[in-house]
Amino acid sequence: MNFESTHPVKPIQTWIMNPAGSEYPLRQLIEGTAATTGTDFFRALVKHLALSLSVGSVFVSEFSNHDTTVQTLAYWANQDFQPNLEFDVKGTPCEDVGQGTYRHIPERAAHLYPADAELVRWQAQGYLAVPMMAEDGRVLGHLVAFDERPIFHESHILSIFHVFVERARVELERIRMEQALRDSELRLSRILGSTMDAILTVDESLRITLFNEAAEKVFRITSREALGKPLPLFLSDGLSRFFMEYAAALSQDPQARQSIWLPEGLSALRADGQAFFIEGSISYVKVASQGFYTVILHDIDERQKTEAEIRKLQQENRYLQEELKAEYNFEEIIGTTPVMHKVFQKVKQVALVDSSVLIIGETGTGKELIARAIHNRSKRQNRPLIKVNCAALSHGLIESEFFGHEKGAFTGAITQRIGRFELAHGGTIFLDEIGEISLEVQAKLLRVLQEQEFERVGGSKTIPVDVRVIAATNRDLKKAVEEGRFRADLYYRLNVFPIDLPPLRDRREDISLLVRYFVSKHMTRIGKRITHITPTAIDRLTAYGWPGNIRELENVVERAVVLTDGPVFEIDEEGAGLPGSGGCFDSQPFPFTSTPHPLRSLEEIERDHIVQVLEQVNWVIDGAKGAAAILDLKPNTLRSRLQKLNLRRPTKSHS
Repeated sequence: MNFESTHPVKPIQTWIMNPAGSEYPLRQLIEGTAATTGTDFFRALVKHLALSLSVGSVFVSEFSNHDTTVQTLAYWANQDFQPNLEFDVKGTPCEDVGQGTYRHIPERAAHLYPADAELVRWQAQGYLAVPMMAEDGRVLGHLVAFDERPIFHESHILSIFHVFVERARVELERIRMEQALRDSELRLSRILGSTMDAILTVDESLRITLFNEAAEKVFRITSREALGKPLPLFLSDGLSRFFMEYAAALSQDPQARQSIWLPEGLSALRADGQAFFIEGSISYVKVASQGFYTVILHDIDERQKTEAEIRKLQQENRYLQEELKAEYNFEEIIGTTPVMHKVFQKVKQVALVDSSVLIIGETGTGKELIARAIHNRSKRQNRPLIKVNCAALSHGLIESEFFGHEKGAFTGAITQRIGRFELAHGGTIFLDEIGEISLEVQAKLLRVLQEQEFERVGGSKTIPVDVRVIAATNRDLKKAVEEGRFRADLYYRLNVFPIDLPPLRDRREDISLLVRYFVSKHMTRIGKRITHITPTAIDRLTAYGWPGNIRELENVVERAVVLTDGPVFEIDEEGAGLPGSGGCFDSQPFPFTSTPHPLRSLEEIERDHIVQVLEQVNWVIDGAKGAAAILDLKPNTLRSRLQKLNLRRPTKSHS
């Protein structure tokens, strides 16, 4: 409920209300928060926001306990930092903000909410709060300002709040991801310390970097003595040759198998030179561009089945590191195909200059990710990136959204409003779905690109602006120019550096990587433990045409993760909305079975897969078309696996 003042009050002197001095306080706010992270960022945010807006109190918070409790991350009041506090939102205006809407109380805030101890403590009149929204719609927290004086010009403060609440969201999610990474590393450390298998990790120079407690017992040497030593000291000649052949194969073909079982009959060496027969595996993974080999082995008499859990935790750890890094780096865009390498190269080239960029691609291909990557690698990375979805704005509002408006410019314009171009000054503006704007607005947009200046709607003052423009479209703008629906001069201004994003159907080789990334991302968020993705699931997802591209793929994977009850990820037609079960996927269904697959152990899955291949080749092991070549194994290795799995060729019946 809003109340108008019934008596003269002294208005808050925000930077908006003083155009002659507007740039300095806002610049001070941006610069004061640009180079900080974590707790320092939140403290800098509340302090500089309070000083820039001339309000007495500002705090930023996160919601916890099912959105009923608020914990402040930083709190500024009475010209100093206040101790962080936790309180129940019931009976406070924060309760409304927790539902995802901003809350503005011009005056009498403490009187209207007597249960809010902080409002009563500071005798607050004006109050304004904006929710901090996650990409999935959850309310993570909120940014709040209140003062002993009334706050009537909430639209001015909102313009600033919307910029910095997004910065606060990114920082809060980054901190949470760091905590998830630490938790993952702690669980991995506990597994490594408790397993009975010897686990060694070596770098690409074959120096030992990890040596767990079981390895100390097996090799009879302490971790302190083993770290830094060459791995071949602990390998027999046969095992050493096998390891070097595996490493050489990986160096020649990065797409080669990343994990391999050790064949039977190999042995390792204890610290005193004693040989002992072992069984185990070797795997290879890259973390932050550095390669590591993990060797898991044990005495034949002490077999333990912990490899799957170890590999899963290492994979989860790597994904968390990549996701953390991806907040400020374009490597979040997953792809190994040549066409995506060309896109990455273009991003690197154009990020260093201020040329206009036109990103062309179908819906769901990741155009916004490319725009963020360009901005984050540019010299403007510490300035704001302002996004405008042109297709979501009505024809009558888009000009005001771009350039702002003066008070009284049109019906409903009761206050002055700053536009997106003005907010993006010194940074980048991302114009998504640029093909949807009218010819009239196109003409004004062209002037901004040519002259670097504009006027607000209803105003006569020319406002200079320094903005880098990145546009995106899923339409054929060249055809629109020919049909007179898009200005040719604007098209050529935007199309200085075009980047074409391929649809997912043209880069099917990346689907497996994307599925693994999305499974890891959503299982961590949902709280599930998935250790295996069936080959059938990958095959089905790869076979589909994906008209909705990567966005559609992520939605399908997320639903499947929600429906997964065990450690094995499968695609099941009984999941509502999945391809083949009706709905939006009917145009290109998958060949699903009518009943869900029972969960099976990894050994059962491996056994069935080997049998299926052997039956297809009539149990021929050797040769270019034999089962070993199809399974990417050496013939002797396959024979060893058959012996371990107790698999024999069935005898023919003569009846």
